[in-house]
Amino acid sequence: MVGILVLALCLVSASDMGEAEEVMASPVSVCTPIFEYFPYCLEFLVGDPNFSMPSRKCCQHVIELNALAHHGIGPKTICWCIEIMVKGMQPPLVPSKIQDLPHMCNITLSFPISDSMNCSKVS
Repeated sequence: MVGILVLALCLVSASDMGEAEEVMASPVSVCTPIFEYFPYCLEFLVGDPNFSMPSRKCCQHVIELNALAHHGIGPKTICWCIEIMVKGMQPPLVPSKIQDLPHMCNITLSFPISDSMNCSKVS
């Protein structure tokens, strides 16, 4: 898992280094929960036709990430970790699926999901 984090951090483009510095300045393990929980939602979020609904595990993990956003590492760090994970990923995240996720999991997201947003503006 640490190897994936190091690889993901290396993939951050030079233009994003200012935003990523806060994540890199933290212990390497700061993104570990996101790298463990978020992949369960990727098939749905990239529009895989075999996943028209998010899996139960995806929804459970989004609940866990919400808890981390409120009482753990915070929404800004979760934003950066997700962005690091999915930046340049093919197929890319489908915006309509990102919008559908909270409704289909019957939750309100406490953190943004994107491959290209300014996480420094997340509060």
